[in-house]
Amino acid sequence: MLTVLLRKILLTLGIMLGAVLVVHTLIYLIPGDPAIMIAGDYANPEDIAAIRNELALDDPFFMRYIQYLKRLSVLDMGRSVYTGAPVTEILCERFPATLALAVIAMIIAGIAGIALGIISAVQKGRAADYLILWSSSVFISTPIFVTCFVLSLVFSYYLNILPPSGKQGLNPLYIILPALALGSRSVALIVRIVRNELLEVMNTNYIKAARSLGFHEAKIICVFALKNIIAPVLTIILLDFGAYLGGAVVTETIFSWPGIGRLLIISLHKRDIPVVQGIILLGTFLFLAIGITIDMMQGVLSKKSPENSPL
Repeated sequence: MLTVLLRKILLTLGIMLGAVLVVHTLIYLIPGDPAIMIAGDYANPEDIAAIRNELALDDPFFMRYIQYLKRLSVLDMGRSVYTGAPVTEILCERFPATLALAVIAMIIAGIAGIALGIISAVQKGRAADYLILWSSSVFISTPIFVTCFVLSLVFSYYLNILPPSGKQGLNPLYIILPALALGSRSVALIVRIVRNELLEVMNTNYIKAARSLGFHEAKIICVFALKNIIAPVLTIILLDFGAYLGGAVVTETIFSWPGIGRLLIISLHKRDIPVVQGIILLGTFLFLAIGITIDMMQGVLSKKSPENSPL
């Protein structure tokens, strides 16, 4: 286990070095003088010189890359071109909002997806099964921005029970709509995974043995069967959670949620390259960390699978 973990960490470090190289190269993809493009056409020479100094544009490419790696090793991602604040500080201010949104969205998706998946499997071929499958297909195929607008239209405009956007302190009402919109696709995926895996597991020998021993059907499904499908379900949940932590750009932008995703759009509009680089690197690191967690989790769960042990 320790050897596998070490190998995964080394692989992750290699991927991160490649990601840093790609992100660092982004600035050179800007046509013309990057400092002028970032500062704008009407910037004065002092502003342009300050940007060139902040981004070290006059240094050779390789030296800039090495210096960038050295700064990252002490969590220094540079400073925002527009506010002058450290990028690390900006990300720390914005990340809690994204984390809260991701956690609430995945809690909703996990509970609703598993419950509906169980109902769909138990009611296979009946009206409830068809309704759940049809609804999940709609959510999977519907673009997230459409889901955001529909939820906002229904619950904010027509019913007027939830605020349409923004964030006000710790008021939980403001997080409900963006969390529902963000978790809608995850619900649909979890429903299908749970249903398909559960239908397959219910035909295995250990489930038949549990039935022959007189266990209640609810216990067979919720205890014995769910233990054997927890790995693929957790994989979907963690993968989506990692993607959300990197910034739910569309959802946060539409609902004006002050998280990493909305900050990315604002920074791209302002051409604040250091902040954009920091957000991309943060998202890459979080997604890779989630990937390592999934690999280790699957290794642990595979050793504890009910199929490999008697009731």
